[in-house]
Amino acid sequence: MSPQKGEVLKQSIVAQISAYVYYNAQVISKLSSNIAFKNKFREVIFNQIDKDFGEFVDSQARVKPRSLHHVYEWDQAGDKSARLFKLNKLNTEGLGFSVSYEFLPSKTFASAEGNRKHVFVNKASVMEAGMPLKIAPRHSKRLVFETNGYTVFMPEGASVTVRRPGGTGVKNSFMMTYSRFFKGSLVNTSIRNSGFQQLFNKSMTRALNLPSEIKTVKYSFNPNTLSIQADSALSAAFGAAL
Repeated sequence: MSPQKGEVLKQSIVAQISAYVYYNAQVISKLSSNIAFKNKFREVIFNQIDKDFGEFVDSQARVKPRSLHHVYEWDQAGDKSARLFKLNKLNTEGLGFSVSYEFLPSKTFASAEGNRKHVFVNKASVMEAGMPLKIAPRHSKRLVFETNGYTVFMPEGASVTVRRPGGTGVKNSFMMTYSRFFKGSLVNTSIRNSGFQQLFNKSMTRALNLPSEIKTVKYSFNPNTLSIQADSALSAAFGAAL
């Protein structure tokens, strides 16, 4: 006995609703587990944070060079090309990631007077930590330096200890600038400015558009076919991102 017209319509509606729910679940599930998508998600947001944080530190260094000159090459505080710091991204579960920073080695001469040239490699980390610095002669018998307009000749073999390398306003100043950016509203603004939310919403809406097959009056739908269609939809919608 064949089903009546009303029964056929009812069965089709139930099948279509089930297919709709299954298809949407497949799209969301596949997207959340897609490694390429996760990497792109993190990359877009991290790149914006990295850009904004660097510009924030640069601007602060130009305003307060005595506090942040140590995280740049000599006499270049606030210059993007002279930074001695960088952000690192560490992926975590889901779509999340954490951010940390590290100091880079200095490559410029601390003093270019005559033939006495020295690269203070750990300039940024030492000054940030406020570590006392011991200076001793290496290629000559004694230290000779200028201070307050006078030339000082140290006894042979004698060393000098600098209690506050970089000055009194340097210790922990980069860490405090870092905390100000990441514990306040600046990082949230940076995430919004990445534009990823708009990209995601637009692409996700496209991926969730129902295949024409689901809109057709049918008694049943093949789950494998719907799963394949979900893959194709994601590839088409996020192709540029993936």
